[in-house]
Amino acid sequence: MAEANRLSNADFLSRLADLFASTHTANHGSVFLTQKPYNPNSFTSDADADTTSDETEQPPSSQQILVRATNGLSSKPRHGVKKSPAKTKPKVKISTVVDAGEVEGFFARYADVCKGGMQGLRKRDRKKGKKKAKGKGGK
Repeated sequence: MAEANRLSNADFLSRLADLFASTHTANHGSVFLTQKPYNPNSFTSDADADTTSDETEQPPSSQQILVRATNGLSSKPRHGVKKSPAKTKPKVKISTVVDAGEVEGFFARYADVCKGGMQGLRKRDRKKGKKKAKGKGGK
């Protein structure tokens, strides 16, 4: 994703809340969240790859984290099966970069948004599993 498509931290959290809300209104869907260290120098050309690792390492104070979220939908049809235009939903991809100094505050708000998105989940029905287990053991 190009750097121009990255959102500010506040915009990312509001769009993430909207993404969770859209999956709950549809009564199904998934939201995939990823986090990884971000190094803006890792996307350099081959000519710049000759530099030593000491020059490319960032000091701990300038380390950043890339946080991404997507609804998991594919922009391409799977197995050659095309869906009707009414059933297709656009793929949503959002991302932001969090600086090292803002990590604690960001993740506190991020956790609140994620908890809010999980409120609509249903508890797993464990009664069926217990009945099957009892039936197998008592021959």
